[in-house]
Amino acid sequence: MKTIKKWQEPLYGIGGLGPGFMYQVVLTYLLYYYRPAQARIEAGALVLAPAAAYAIGMFIARALDGLVDLPIASWTDNFRSRWGRRRPMMVIGLIPLIISYILLWYPPFTGSNLTPEGHWANAVYVAVVSSIYFFFQTFIIVPYLASLSEIVPDEQSRVRVASWQTVFNTIAYVLTFVVAPMMFQKFGVRGTALLLLPGILTFLGPIFVIKENPDPESLKQSKEREVPLLQSIKMTLSNKTFLIYISCVATFYFGLQFFLGGIAFMGVDMMGLKESQLGMMNAAAFAPVPIMLIIFNLISKKKGAKFAFRIALLVFAFAMLIFALSWEKFNLPISPLSMGMIAGVVASFSIGAFFTIPYAFPAQIAAIDAKETGKDRAGMFFAVQGVVNQFVGSLAGSILAILLGWKYGVVAIAPIVAITMVIAFFLFAPYPLGKPIEK
Repeated sequence: MKTIKKWQEPLYGIGGLGPGFMYQVVLTYLLYYYRPAQARIEAGALVLAPAAAYAIGMFIARALDGLVDLPIASWTDNFRSRWGRRRPMMVIGLIPLIISYILLWYPPFTGSNLTPEGHWANAVYVAVVSSIYFFFQTFIIVPYLASLSEIVPDEQSRVRVASWQTVFNTIAYVLTFVVAPMMFQKFGVRGTALLLLPGILTFLGPIFVIKENPDPESLKQSKEREVPLLQSIKMTLSNKTFLIYISCVATFYFGLQFFLGGIAFMGVDMMGLKESQLGMMNAAAFAPVPIMLIIFNLISKKKGAKFAFRIALLVFAFAMLIFALSWEKFNLPISPLSMGMIAGVVASFSIGAFFTIPYAFPAQIAAIDAKETGKDRAGMFFAVQGVVNQFVGSLAGSILAILLGWKYGVVAIAPIVAITMVIAFFLFAPYPLGKPIEK
């Protein structure tokens, strides 16, 4: 695979925008669509699926997705063709991903077919369709991410390219958490999700930038370096550096998804905000991210990416404590909206770091592993990360769905997230990479 030039880095980085937006919309608003906030129910919104059935269905869907992540990684690591091994899968999976995303928002039972708690068949439907959606999301994203260890030569370059990915992921999050809530009142949740769908076309960027034109000799050599699925999994799970990294990621990702899945409920039911105000509050968190990324990169160069990431974990924990104080029943002199915006600005530094690290760190670990073993298995490192994130993300979503059934469950979201960030801070202490650049 050819190393990309600096001017091509944004074209590669923009690839995560469309798929990232769609993925986050599903994680954040699918529950909000099938199980609306209490204020929306009182205003006439329909409950489409029972809470327990929805929670179980989504947990199973994401667990099944976790099972296929590893074979997909093995396919892309070992795939050999005249068109390369990364791009073909990225192209093949794109259309099925779009179709399954659209189907998620069209449950079979609506209107008079629903009970006050929804219909169990809708929960089965969303479990099946989301399984298909998550499969093709992984099918295109794993080869995309795996290519990062191959198209740039060193750790700092990978952090730089990952920062481009973060910039575009931030735009995806702005669409999800700022633009989308502002559109809900006019277009509804489903209408908004579909209107923003054309963003998926950004995935064409890396498809055109990644250059894979192997000659017959290189194909033969690559064939000799293939690693069977079980052996690749074993090698990945025996990498001590990766195990330290993934234990921290699993913890902070649980907290992050718990927060992102619950932010709409916090805004409406805990803070008493309108959906348009929810968009304003989220804007305060995402608007400063490009500036915060510059600060994060400066800290990474001077103190190392590890130091910068650990600081981000503590900053996010602090932001969650501010969110906890925004409960309207506290009747503080500062309005809940203002408190939420302050918390968002504080959290923006961490958001930039959280988007960057899951790209840059596994790519660096994979590159070092390839040099030491002679086996390029970047896809497997990202796939194992994906499996872990799928599991903890589904666990977070399921626990959140059940927690919100408790009268004061929405108030507990921010403190729970703060605790997970502190735990992740300590888990990451032994990580041996991410050191400052030597002058």
